[in-house]
Amino acid sequence: MTSIRAKLLFWLVPCFVIIAILAISALYLSEQRRLNASLTNELNEFARIIKLTLKRPPNRFTPPAALNQDFSANIMSKLDNENSNYYLQSWDKQGQTLRKSISLGDNHLPAPSTLQQTVHSNDVEYNSQLSNGDAIRVYSFTVQAGPRKPSANISVAINREEINQQLSTYALQLIAGGLFFCTLLSVMLVFAIRKALTPIQNLSEQVAKVEAGSLHNRLIATNVPSEISPLVDRLNQLLARLEQSFARERQFNNDLAHELRTPLAAMRTTSEVALKWPEQSSSEDFQYIAESSAQLQQTIDSLLSLARIENSSAETILEQVNITTLIEECLSLQTAQIQQRNITISQLVTQDQYIVSDPRLLRVIISNLISNAIAYAPVNSDVIIDSESQQSVIRVSNHAPHLNQDDLTTMFDRLWRKDKARTDNQHVGLGLSIAHSAAQALSLELNAILSEQQLHMSLNYSK
Repeated sequence: MTSIRAKLLFWLVPCFVIIAILAISALYLSEQRRLNASLTNELNEFARIIKLTLKRPPNRFTPPAALNQDFSANIMSKLDNENSNYYLQSWDKQGQTLRKSISLGDNHLPAPSTLQQTVHSNDVEYNSQLSNGDAIRVYSFTVQAGPRKPSANISVAINREEINQQLSTYALQLIAGGLFFCTLLSVMLVFAIRKALTPIQNLSEQVAKVEAGSLHNRLIATNVPSEISPLVDRLNQLLARLEQSFARERQFNNDLAHELRTPLAAMRTTSEVALKWPEQSSSEDFQYIAESSAQLQQTIDSLLSLARIENSSAETILEQVNITTLIEECLSLQTAQIQQRNITISQLVTQDQYIVSDPRLLRVIISNLISNAIAYAPVNSDVIIDSESQQSVIRVSNHAPHLNQDDLTTMFDRLWRKDKARTDNQHVGLGLSIAHSAAQALSLELNAILSEQQLHMSLNYSK
């Protein structure tokens, strides 16, 4: 199971590391450019002073105005210091060393003639290395002290080791700061994620406390983030549906106990009387036992049919079914009931209408709708069978003066019957439940509408 906390840490911590590396690289490169630019400027100033000094006429004791005398004296003094970072070396045209600063010691600067020929320029600036391994920045140029004097190649250089050491120290500081930054952000991220996931943890604890006896309680959405609020609403809606389902289940158990207890008690009483006073028993007593047994069998058969339909939704066999023919067959089975109650049937589905469905389940639905309408419609009333629209398979309507809108919400519950119909032994209150389950198995919708004391039971295609 993937953890949100682990997934966030898995993605965010590497992102922090990448950002830190990019920031460290940018800062390091910026500092490197700054130090290199400073070194280059210092080297160029060093070379400029050397050029002006060498080009100065020998009989002039006053330096040119462009020459910084203090800086010149400082530079020249550093060339004669063996521990100095400033170097100078000159060569004649034959490549023989003319002069070398004391600061070079046993080292030599690279001869510039070859490099000058490569870049086709007298002034060349580049990085190099002394024989002892020290990194240097070199500026090479050609100068002629006078009109009658030969030209000379001169290289001046500044040691880069101090800058390299500064960059190394700066890099270590940046790495240490980056590690501290990543560690600090990771710790803050852990606490932030823990704080952000607290509502989910609280919600999980609330859900864990939900039991069958506490379905009336709802999840508290206080301080819940807006992203989780829809989930809390859906869970509360689920709890409401579960509460209603459990309530219907309890009501079903009570109704089933009532349906079974009454005929069983009557059968037991009649049987005990017949056993105790057999000479007083009559055929009516045994007829009563037979009727009660038939009622029990009808209830059990209906429950078994309901269970089979609910468990066989994946076993439907689809074929083309003629709705008109199916209606006529169901009506023919109700002929005696129709005549007994003097019900007028208005069959408005006259043309052959076909539907691809399971004929067995479709027959169960239509048969229950028609028999229910005939049984509960008032005597001498009408039952209308039609198809109201293209989305409707069949609609059965009958007069229902004793129903109200509240009855429509419980009409499809198992063993539900209107109170005035409790004495009817021919119906046990499972017909509409069976029809509703069969409709769901066929992906159809069975709806009940009460309008002007007229009950309309519609079997429609699912939207």
